[in-house]
Amino acid sequence: MTESQDTGARSRLVINLVGVVGILFGVLPIVRYLLDLSYFELTTAPYDWLELEGAMRFLPPAMVLVGCIVLAYVLEQRLSRD
Repeated sequence: MTESQDTGARSRLVINLVGVVGILFGVLPIVRYLLDLSYFELTTAPYDWLELEGAMRFLPPAMVLVGCIVLAYVLEQRLSRD
């Protein structure tokens, strides 16, 4: 295995992990808030201490989701450039 293939595999792994974090702590909390589902409580645990109500509780998961999308895009562009 050459060094470039190994770096590509590691970069893909990091991109996939960023995607998992975006889904787990971005998309699923938004779905939980929209549908009022109790079995996604694990995904909102990092935001519960903020005690936000109403539409403001969508802000932290949306920020995580946007951050993950941007990070994955930047990593993907860097990988395709190499």
